[in-house]
Amino acid sequence: EAIRLNSTLTELNLENNGIDEDGAKTLEDMISNNNSITNLNIRVNPISPPVMEKILFIAKLNTQPLAVKRAVPRIQANDPALKELNLSEYDNAPVNTEILYDLLKDNSSLLVLNLANCFVGDPGTEFLASLLKKNTYLTELNLSNTAISRGVRNIAEAVKLNQTITSLSLANNKIGDDGSRLFIDALKHNDSLTELDFSQSAVSGNILNILAAAMGLNTQPLALKKALQRVQANDATFTEINFSSHPNMEQSAVLLANALKVNTKLTYLNLANAGIKDEGAKAIAAVMLQNESIQEIDLANNDITLYGGRALAEALANNQTVVDINLANNDIGDEGAAGFVNSLVSNNSLIALNVEQNGVSESIKDEIEDALFLNQQPLALKQLLPGLDSNDESITVLDFSKFDGQRYHNDNSCKILARALRRNKTVTKVNLANNNVGDAGAVAMADVLKTNRWLKVLDFNANSIADRGCFALCDALAVNTAVVRMELEGNNITENGGAAMHEMLKTNNYVTSLGLKFNRISQPLVSDIDIACAMNLQPLSLKQTVPRLRNGDTSLRTFDVSKFDGVRYYDDIAITILAHELKGNCTLTTINLSNNTFESAGAKGLAEFVAENNTLEELDLANNTIGDLGCQYFAAALRTNTTLERLTLTNNHITDRGAEHMVETLVVNNTLLDMNMQGNDIAKMVQGQLDDGLALNAQPRYLKQVMPRLMDNDSSLKSLDLTEYDGERYYNDVTCRLLAMACVHNDHLKSLDLSNNKITHVGARFLAECLEENKSITQLTMINNQIGDKGAKALTSAMGPNDSIEVIEVDNNGISDDSMEALSYAVMMNRQPSTLKKCMDKLAANDPMLEVLDFSPDDWKGKKVTDESLKLICSALLTNTALRVLDLGNNGVTAAGAYHLAEVLRTNSVLERIYLTGNDIGEEGGRAIAQALKQNHTLTVMDVSGCGMTPDTEEDIMAAISINGAEITDRPLALKGKPIAGEADEDNFRTIEYFDIIQRDIQAEAMLDQRLLIQ
Repeated sequence: EAIRLNSTLTELNLENNGIDEDGAKTLEDMISNNNSITNLNIRVNPISPPVMEKILFIAKLNTQPLAVKRAVPRIQANDPALKELNLSEYDNAPVNTEILYDLLKDNSSLLVLNLANCFVGDPGTEFLASLLKKNTYLTELNLSNTAISRGVRNIAEAVKLNQTITSLSLANNKIGDDGSRLFIDALKHNDSLTELDFSQSAVSGNILNILAAAMGLNTQPLALKKALQRVQANDATFTEINFSSHPNMEQSAVLLANALKVNTKLTYLNLANAGIKDEGAKAIAAVMLQNESIQEIDLANNDITLYGGRALAEALANNQTVVDINLANNDIGDEGAAGFVNSLVSNNSLIALNVEQNGVSESIKDEIEDALFLNQQPLALKQLLPGLDSNDESITVLDFSKFDGQRYHNDNSCKILARALRRNKTVTKVNLANNNVGDAGAVAMADVLKTNRWLKVLDFNANSIADRGCFALCDALAVNTAVVRMELEGNNITENGGAAMHEMLKTNNYVTSLGLKFNRISQPLVSDIDIACAMNLQPLSLKQTVPRLRNGDTSLRTFDVSKFDGVRYYDDIAITILAHELKGNCTLTTINLSNNTFESAGAKGLAEFVAENNTLEELDLANNTIGDLGCQYFAAALRTNTTLERLTLTNNHITDRGAEHMVETLVVNNTLLDMNMQGNDIAKMVQGQLDDGLALNAQPRYLKQVMPRLMDNDSSLKSLDLTEYDGERYYNDVTCRLLAMACVHNDHLKSLDLSNNKITHVGARFLAECLEENKSITQLTMINNQIGDKGAKALTSAMGPNDSIEVIEVDNNGISDDSMEALSYAVMMNRQPSTLKKCMDKLAANDPMLEVLDFSPDDWKGKKVTDESLKLICSALLTNTALRVLDLGNNGVTAAGAYHLAEVLRTNSVLERIYLTGNDIGEEGGRAIAQALKQNHTLTVMDVSGCGMTPDTEEDIMAAISINGAEITDRPLALKGKPIAGEADEDNFRTIEYFDIIQRDIQAEAMLDQRLLIQ
């Protein structure tokens, strides 16, 4: 009772007494009525924890402004009458925001919390932020002058998540621009805050304006704010805004318009029945001046008057994206609607404008409809109409064939165009290809042709015209004398329409081109129409010749139109007609179409004639432009033609691609002998292939048959006999060139016989070049030709790199003895081992570096040393003073070769070692060597094992070698310089002159043997 009445006591310690639950209730009542005790200790008393916690909480409230303690019971009771808690009168009083959080987090009645002038500080903002996140009823929070600075971040983060707070004051705090910017992001998520006070908080005007604009959005419908945010973000998925029937959106329209000016994604805007009035309409008009994405605008039923309508019309004049505007049920009147008529002169995009229920007269509505109808046509037409109406002389061609990216021409646009052309006198060509013109459009244009005398070309390719439109055009062309060309390809015209066109051409003498391909017309009829058109304007010579061709005039053997008639050249059409008329002709042998202008299309028809013809021998197409495709057509034709011998394709824009087709054709064609393709862009290699193909056609037929086998290196082709005359052609120099080309890499052909032909030294040179590379041919026969000394020398030269030729027969070729002897020697050397061929010159020249000759098996490469080989070696050794070692082991030396070797041993004083192992020398050869060694004193090694000698002979040879190996002082003097006792040997002491004679005889005998072999 005393404490209840005391107002100065601040601390009360009742720890460790016996206060029970009843005492606690008394204590609770006492503390509730005492406002001074701030420190109460009641620990270690038999009081339950909930009661103890409640008593301590009440004591803790004494640290807060008294208004808080007084309001606690009402707050805890969620008193619906308690709407505001105002602590602003407690200047600089510290407020425990944790207590406020505990009291208010679940309260649903309190709407206003005023902590102005209290001390909250940055730490206190954490619990206030938690309160804003938890409490969803509080609408106003005043934190003016509460010592907040960095803690504003906590408040901003809480506002981002809160959707009930409408007013927040942070005036007179240390916040600045950095702190205030946090609320710019918070307001993107918060939809309730409309008042935010940063006065006297060091916040710049720019930030305040941004925040004011953001809070202004929170005053609008939530859907509008969300829409504005997506518009401002230029969200690519946000393409439509529909606020139809949202009331009082005049100000909202202004806000929305500001964002839409820079948006590039929105395409549809619906503000119908939204009460935007003239101000909103003006705002939307401003959008139309800048925005380039919006296509549809619905402003129906918005109380828009003349002023709003005028703003929209003026904006439309500078807009090229809006296609549909709905202004129904407003009040723009005739004056406002007339503004749209004027705007549609420069606007090209609007195709729908609803001004119903606006007090607009029918005449103005009709003008709007006409303008909108014109906007529904391709833009180019609208732009050209004024010039067509005024007969602008600069407008002579109307090309509407290219899609403008928006609209195709159709029947309606054709009607508009036809209306303009009825009075026009300048346009000569109209191109409506690749559009959607149907019969109605064709009929409209046909009506123009009945009176128009200036239009010459009309192109309807790739449209939708059927027979009805075709009939109308036929009727018009029957009386029209100006049109020379009409294109109707790729439409829907049937055989009936085609027949009508063909009939019309019987009386029309002016149409020279009528395209009807890719319709439902048979190809024969299309061809007849093409011919009929072409005949209206073709070279005079063609018109004169066609009747003769049709009548089968047998006197017509030559057709020559190479000279220009002064009027017209032969083009593709003329050639097509000619080719058509030539089919079946069997009298013409020569056609000259040079110096004209036809291309691949004409070449195609002409090639089809050539493919079937069996009389034509010469065709001249020089100086045209058939190109690779035309060349390909003729290449295909020549696969079946068997009479054409000369084809001229000079200067025809042909490249390697076209020429390669001709190369392939010449594989199967056997009659074409001459083809001139000068003046084209053909590589030398391809031209060479053409020349080879033509050259092959000029050869006997058998050569062309066998060439593929040679080129393919056919392993079964070992021998080739080209001696037989086929009754038409001999084999000649060209034959040799072709053979050389085919055989240069052939490694199976062994024998080639070209006897009894017309081959000169030129052909021999081709063969010689081939033999320098070829490694398989061993025998070449060219008897009875005309190669002469030049040809023989070429063949002789080829034997240098060639190691395979063993026989060359060239009798009766006008070759001198010297040239024949040189060739014979070269061929003879080819029969020898490669080692001998390579070193023979060195051996004969007594090269001091050549001291060893090894012909053992590791070095013969397929050829053994024979008696002939050894005879050549010995002829050189008679005078050679350099060679020390000669290895002839395991070769083909017989007794005849041993005799040659014996002759050398008698005089040679340089050789020290000779190996003859494994040769078939025999007893006779062995005795010859043994006799020779009696006069040789330098040979110290000779191996004759396995040579077929008797042991006695081998012993004699070894004895002589043994004596040569001994020191000179140890040799019996009686054996030196004297005849050997008991031996009748006339050769013991012969002179050097004798051995010179022997060497010459050996060489002469070798040459004679080779000449006889060649002959």
